[in-house]
Amino acid sequence: MNSTLPSRLPVAIIRGGTSRAVFCRLRDLPEDPHMRDELCLRLIGSPDPVAIDGLGGGVSSNSKVMFVGTAAEARERGLRIPAELPAEHLISFFAQVSPAEPRVDWRGQCGNISAAISAYALAEGLCSFPDTATEATLPVYNANTGMPLELHHPLDGGRFPTSGDFVLDGVPGSAARVDLRFLLDDVPFRTTEIEGLMTTLIDVANPVAIVRAADIGVDVRLSPAELNADSALLERLEALRQAAGRDMGVENSAVIPRVAIVEPLEDGAGLRARMTSVGIIHHALPGTGLLALGAARTLGAPVIDLPPAEETRIEHPKGEATVSAHLEGERLRWVALARSARIILRGEVELRGDAPRD
Repeated sequence: MNSTLPSRLPVAIIRGGTSRAVFCRLRDLPEDPHMRDELCLRLIGSPDPVAIDGLGGGVSSNSKVMFVGTAAEARERGLRIPAELPAEHLISFFAQVSPAEPRVDWRGQCGNISAAISAYALAEGLCSFPDTATEATLPVYNANTGMPLELHHPLDGGRFPTSGDFVLDGVPGSAARVDLRFLLDDVPFRTTEIEGLMTTLIDVANPVAIVRAADIGVDVRLSPAELNADSALLERLEALRQAAGRDMGVENSAVIPRVAIVEPLEDGAGLRARMTSVGIIHHALPGTGLLALGAARTLGAPVIDLPPAEETRIEHPKGEATVSAHLEGERLRWVALARSARIILRGEVELRGDAPRD
């Protein structure tokens, strides 16, 4: 087993939704879990609040690494992949890097960054379409969560478009639209009391705990900066998050579950929400958080305070987004939202050459 890191590594920097990540091939994933963490920390430049020596951005939404490859590559790297998946099936494996601590969390996935998998896979030749193809449907298996997903998007000469007319709140300009659908089997969902608050616990792409803004005494019209200035609020939300994690069987994670604070919009046509991300309020809303809120509304969660519906408009600090969810009988079969993606850079990164941390 190789205990050293390469001096150079092919990478891409890609925006997916309202986040940005360093993309790497699965074949370059170290087999040793400690070296996996070390690679991600060096790629991002963490721990450092400004990521001066890496490719991160000093905040959780830009401190992400996504490994993409085939099922054959994933099996070679020791990942658990269902035996029925063919060797060429696309696999994603996601790492959330803490900007402030030397910590990497592999237990969740990122909805925003998942929207960029097609762009990377096509650029790397991991999949292909005829030059005449104008649309693509790409199935992907996420190795972190064991969840299948599908990406639907236009093609330009068989390639991922470099431009488009889809405008996503929180992202300047326009880009190619990607419809991201998470395929569901059994959805953990219940409402209980945690830390004295009625809390809905749901896991459709990542675990999320949802509470009413009125119950916790939070004005969710305030900006993330204003909410993040309230240290007592952040401490209370972290205590709630950790208690919810114990209840959901997710402990010792700085990332999941997330906590969502919600209220109905004044016109009753949707939700207003704020959500935690690695100890603070997210600058927009995580993609998997949006999916959780849409699913909770569809399933009739009491903390949502809206009648069940299969489409939910959600207002967040950067604008709004719409989540779709589909029921078959009483079972939730999929949740979906529209994102966009753009390759910013493809090239080679020079990795620091000092000894790894113990």
